[in-house]
Amino acid sequence: PAATFVAPGSTTPNQPTAASTAVVSATAIPDDAKLVEGSEIVARVADQVVLGSDVLWQVNRMIDAKLAEGGQTRADIPAAELAAAQQALTRMMVMQLIDTKLLFADFRRNVPAESLENVNKSIAGPFEEIEIPKLLEIYCVKDRVELEAALRANGTSLKDVQEQFTEKTVAGEWLRQRMPKPKTITHEQMLAYYQDHLKEYEFPAQARWEELMIRLDRVGGDRDAAWKALAEIGNEVWSKVVANPAIRGPVFADVAKAKSHGFTAADGGIHDWTTLGSLKCEALNHALATLEIGQMSPGIESENGFHIVRVLERKDAGRVPFTEAQAKIRETLEAQQREALLLAELQEARKSARVWTKWEGELTGERLAEVLNGRQKR
Repeated sequence: PAATFVAPGSTTPNQPTAASTAVVSATAIPDDAKLVEGSEIVARVADQVVLGSDVLWQVNRMIDAKLAEGGQTRADIPAAELAAAQQALTRMMVMQLIDTKLLFADFRRNVPAESLENVNKSIAGPFEEIEIPKLLEIYCVKDRVELEAALRANGTSLKDVQEQFTEKTVAGEWLRQRMPKPKTITHEQMLAYYQDHLKEYEFPAQARWEELMIRLDRVGGDRDAAWKALAEIGNEVWSKVVANPAIRGPVFADVAKAKSHGFTAADGGIHDWTTLGSLKCEALNHALATLEIGQMSPGIESENGFHIVRVLERKDAGRVPFTEAQAKIRETLEAQQREALLLAELQEARKSARVWTKWEGELTGERLAEVLNGRQKR
């Protein structure tokens, strides 16, 4: 949208007087002038203007983070490609900002100005406690002075970032206040959900077990040396357990930590619930399925080495009963209901909104909802 101005003493926009024309001529924009990065108006939401700088710092951060992942810098990317990425990310961030701006505008219309001042003060604490440490870490700086400099280099300031944090926090809370009170989730609804998702509550036969292992690659590929080493640690556990059966568990764990090569050796060789039949080695699968609880297996060979295992617990395949699943189902249904109610409130706020962006132009009603829901054709 073009800017309008009113000449001194006039009430008609865009009707410059001779005096004002002279001033404009005297301060004509040079031919080689360039737009300051971030100063462009990229959107209008209700009575609020969105400048490129409102999202530029986040866009720059995302670009730099992505480049760093690939070991690149901006100098490695063609200027046109970099500009295209920046435009695409700017558009994405602006579209995400629209709902926040709509809700914040609605909050200001319905809340006295003095209340807004109190809200700003109440949010200052969380900003200092939550956001400042995050920003210091993101920009790898040690204090607020360095952070301010980093933010300004990325097209914003600490004050602007705090204002955005406040708007986002207020908008989120205002949306929750607008939302109708959720209805109580009934027993019938929970039972219906359980019946519709029975597959999710089924579980296979499983076992918890512990392991002693000697890897072939840790003994130069020598099978005889690996077998001998396994026999030694197996006999060490066996002899100590025979002498004092009450210390079976601790002995197995201590030997595993000291001498086993298994990937859980540092945890005492313990393997948490494992689906029976899921291991690559069929001999291990058979042992876990058939060993008596607490019984040590003989040496078992796999492609990686030799193992001794002991089953600690085993449970058959089955299904979590409704009585056990009920609490989680209630949480799930309550979360789904809240999400639906929040979305309905957002849709209501969008109905009468007037939005303009540099990419889509004027957006109102259904078209605005379509764009914000991401259903527009690309």
